[in-house]
Amino acid sequence: MDEFAEENRVVARIRERFPEEAKRTDEWLSERGWDEPDKAPHIWVEAFADRTTDAARAHNWVLVKAHTEFIAAEYRDGSEAVRSLVDVSYAENLMWDLERTEKVVAWPHIAKEVRVLYEQMWGAPRTEESM
Repeated sequence: MDEFAEENRVVARIRERFPEEAKRTDEWLSERGWDEPDKAPHIWVEAFADRTTDAARAHNWVLVKAHTEFIAAEYRDGSEAVRSLVDVSYAENLMWDLERTEKVVAWPHIAKEVRVLYEQMWGAPRTEESM
């Protein structure tokens, strides 16, 4: 029995929809000793969140929107296990190492459901003037 069957199906759908980012995610994990992503889908999705962060850093808003809308649909349509995966592994790790100003610029390009989850953990990114 696959302990993470539902989560692995999410990873499979991400791989199918975003093959280039999936390849980069696999490479990143492999460099850090994670060679069996199907045994660690939560770690894989966390690393995929970094690909979205990379897109935000590059101001690739089309890709940020595509990633976050896809993940938001997984959240909306998913089981409790999938919703937890999206919340804890994706939304909480999104934009982890971006500067505050970069987060503010990226914010409008992130799907609403992902923004809500992010806000629950970290609060909405704001400029110093709006704090």
